[in-house]
Amino acid sequence: MVNLFVPENVEVFSEAVMGTVEKTITQNLPGRVKCLGSYWPARFYHSNCDVIVFPDDFVQVVGRQGITMLVLPRSLGN
Repeated sequence: MVNLFVPENVEVFSEAVMGTVEKTITQNLPGRVKCLGSYWPARFYHSNCDVIVFPDDFVQVVGRQGITMLVLPRSLGN
């Protein structure tokens, strides 16, 4: 059987960019952010992050996996 799902490598940005949450992000639920002039699926960079970020909150976008942006809450991104 051929495995069609190949996990994509994580690309960590050399410098984080600011993003704005459009759809709530939790530890177990990906959301959506606006950054770099467009809207992207997003999840926390650290899977054990137990913070909740709500629409209009700012996050640090630190990388991507495929088209999913990897974010840190501002309190952890500093």
